[in-house]
Amino acid sequence: MKSLKKVLATAMFAIVFTAGAYAQNSAKIIGIVKTASWCSVCKANEERAMAALTENNKDGAYQFVVNNITSAETAKKSTAEIEKLGLTKLMEPYMATGVVYLFDAKTKKPVNQLIMSLSSEDIGKAMGYFKMGK
Repeated sequence: MKSLKKVLATAMFAIVFTAGAYAQNSAKIIGIVKTASWCSVCKANEERAMAALTENNKDGAYQFVVNNITSAETAKKSTAEIEKLGLTKLMEPYMATGVVYLFDAKTKKPVNQLIMSLSSEDIGKAMGYFKMGK
C-alpha cells in the first residue's frame, strides 16, 4: 500500500510539475529536485516534500524539474529537461540527492537549496521567502 501511495504521489507530482512547465514564462524560480530510489532522505521524505512543494506553488512562481539519478536511464531522461532550461553546467557541482536546488529563472544564478527533510511548514516558508527575492 505504501508503494502504491508513493507511485500515485510521484505521478501527481509529475502532472503538477509538467503543468507548471507551461507557466514557465511566469516562473521566478526554477527548482531542480534531485532524487534517487536509493536515497534514504528521498525515501523518508519525498512524498511529503513533493506535496509541500506543490501546495506552496499555486501561483506558479516556481517551475520544478525532477532530476532522478536512480539509474543511467532515469538520469538521461532528466538531463534533457535540465538542458532545455540551460542549467546543465550549473548543476554539475550539485551532487547530493534529497535536495531541491533553486535557480533564478531569468539569470540562472543559484538562489538557495531546500532539503527534502525540512518540515512541510518550513518548505512553505522558505518558498515564500525565496520567491519574494529575499
